[in-house]
Amino acid sequence: MRMIDELAPRFARRATWQLSTVAQRSHRLLAAAFAERGRRGYDARVLAALDEFGDLHQAAVGRHTGLDPSDVTQTVRDLEAAGDVVRRASDEDRRRMVIAITAAGRATLGELDAAIDEAEAALLSPLSVVQRERLAEMLDTLADASDGR
Repeated sequence: MRMIDELAPRFARRATWQLSTVAQRSHRLLAAAFAERGRRGYDARVLAALDEFGDLHQAAVGRHTGLDPSDVTQTVRDLEAAGDVVRRASDEDRRRMVIAITAAGRATLGELDAAIDEAEAALLSPLSVVQRERLAEMLDTLADASDGR
């Protein structure tokens, strides 16, 4: 028997409950895929932002990742220790530090992209290709509506 069949239908069939349940499973799958590589989701977010937007000041990393400044600080430290990023003084303001992804960081990002692909494949395995496309469209609509909060 499926867990949902044991829950009160009053909430178990509600979109909010189902989305929360799927989000929790997604988070577990992603965390496990990252952990297998000795990494975290924050690593993927910071490396992806640097790869997409180029060298960034730490505050800009936070804006492009949606991370709290203290999480950015610790993640950048960890990535720097691993050789995935380097910090250097800004050309415009020598007091500010600029963070840049390294070649090793791009390789790590490739591994983390593969981890995301694995997690998504596991999460979406019950769906057909057409259902996956429809789900992606619906999630885009919900995410767009959430931007205004």
